[in-house]
Amino acid sequence: MPAKQTQQVNFRYTVPAGVGIRAVEQVPLDGRISSVCFHFPPGAMGWVQVAFGHGSRQIMPIGGFLQLDNATPVFPTSEDVRRNEDIWVVIRNTDGINPHTISVVVTIEGD
Repeated sequence: MPAKQTQQVNFRYTVPAGVGIRAVEQVPLDGRISSVCFHFPPGAMGWVQVAFGHGSRQIMPIGGFLQLDNATPVFPTSEDVRRNEDIWVVIRNTDGINPHTISVVVTIEGD
């Protein structure tokens, strides 16, 4: 039996003050999303809102946005995905003064 292939997609963006972005990448292989890791640096203090999804469906969090400070939670999941399907993040920086750098690392295990 061949070993399963695992790949990560890293969304890392410095978002200017008062700006929101939506970034899209393609799934690199057929399989399932096994985890999603969000990194909120010190100083984000709830100013930054982040959501992650694939296709047309938001999966992290199920609704709304995560808003954390100095935290790097990893959420296990089991979401089936197909090669070249869109995965995306929405990052909103509601801080009126400072930019913030946010990372979302998506781990995909191949079939």
